[in-house]
Amino acid sequence: MEDQTSANTNNASQIQQKIASLLRDIHEQPLDTLSIEQYRAAFETIPTLYTMQSEVTIKTFSIQDLAAEWIIPVAARTQQAILYFHSGTYINGSLHTDRVLVSALAAMTRTRILQIDYRLAPEHPFPAPIEDGLTAYQWLQEQGYANKNLAIMGSAAGGGIALAVLLLARDQKIPLPTMAACISPWLDLTTTGLRRKSQLTTDTVLSLDLLEYAASQYVNQAEAAQPLASPMYADLHGLPALFLQVGQLELLHDDAYKFKELATTAGVRARCVTMAGMFHGWHAFADQLPAAQGHLALDQIAAYFEKYIALANGTWPDTTATYRQP
Repeated sequence: MEDQTSANTNNASQIQQKIASLLRDIHEQPLDTLSIEQYRAAFETIPTLYTMQSEVTIKTFSIQDLAAEWIIPVAARTQQAILYFHSGTYINGSLHTDRVLVSALAAMTRTRILQIDYRLAPEHPFPAPIEDGLTAYQWLQEQGYANKNLAIMGSAAGGGIALAVLLLARDQKIPLPTMAACISPWLDLTTTGLRRKSQLTTDTVLSLDLLEYAASQYVNQAEAAQPLASPMYADLHGLPALFLQVGQLELLHDDAYKFKELATTAGVRARCVTMAGMFHGWHAFADQLPAAQGHLALDQIAAYFEKYIALANGTWPDTTATYRQP
């Protein structure tokens, strides 16, 4: 397990307290009385806490019936692209949810990033978001992006979608991207393993009840362990290089390491990094945290991306960034 420095607990704790305050109503409400509207409304308040800014241009458009956007940094490398899936436990979230994080990654990698407003449960249950993800990935290929210049990324549920798209593309003999990065991915919708996690008491954003509620809206009980719904149960052979990153305090922490070991056993180049003292969703607060927790986390993702894109193109990756650890 790779623990990256000690956290500035004051800054992190203050942010966690603010998030907990915004989510108090749904954390304290009995699960059987929680409506999807209440769930969505609560989580949509979190971006009001973000202050990070990046110099990017946002261009909105549609891919078939999907709302989409390009996030384009200054001096973007025209041949490269990243497909990113936002967080939201499959039942909430939008193009706005992770835009701060995505903009920072675009600026750091000088790579345009495609986001799609994938369909949400319960209106559109499993496997609708994954189908949307594959549609977007194939659209990128149709635009002329070579696989050696493509990557897939996602956060939380978006990390699960990213992995499911890889699995679906592999099984359909669709050429895969060079690498994938998953931030705090939700890998097992059965949630049985989460009951044993020490992070049940340290995660102020997610809770076992909320994850079980979200899973029940997205999949039925028989579907929860299907590989595309829960990549933890998938055959992982043939996947591209994977980078996983998770906060020490997160409920999803241990599953990320379990998945990394499964991927490695299947012959996949995989790495998983823990950020000490960090909570679910900390990347979007990078400018409010010490550099060793905030910008280092983003830079590690950028470095892993640049490493494998460079190697796929027969060059050597840039290692000059301040916090770079590819």
